[in-house]
Amino acid sequence: MTENPTFPPRNPRFAESVRQHLADQGYLGLLGASLARVEPGRVAYRVPFRAELGQQNGFFHGGVVGGVAEAAMGSAALSLVDADTNIVGSSYRVDLLNPGIGQAIVADARVIKAGRMLIVCRVEVTAEDEAGGEPRLIAIAQGTMVPVPQR
Repeated sequence: MTENPTFPPRNPRFAESVRQHLADQGYLGLLGASLARVEPGRVAYRVPFRAELGQQNGFFHGGVVGGVAEAAMGSAALSLVDADTNIVGSSYRVDLLNPGIGQAIVADARVIKAGRMLIVCRVEVTAEDEAGGEPRLIAIAQGTMVPVPQR
């Protein structure tokens, strides 16, 4: 992924907020997602493959790839907002580039623009090779996240 600007977090406990956000996401729990990376403005989720997440040819289903990409972008945005703020997705677009073949996928998201009302993110989703080879780029996405007051 190309280098992007760095942003200072507004919440000194941003990493804890991202971990709690993951724990609160029932959908990500169903997928078996885990936190692979957390930095200000950058979050990566890893999802191991299992048959229930695959499509008819045994690849990761595109809906899983897109859902994890959106979740990683939301968490990257969350890492930069105040502690009393949550994030919701406004829009995102996913381009599936290659079949999601591998033992796991990793969605590595970065904030591109951190505004007060909109936060724009990009993500690369790679598939980990079972033989330990180089991860293969399977999807890219861009999304707009919206900071909202926490309930």
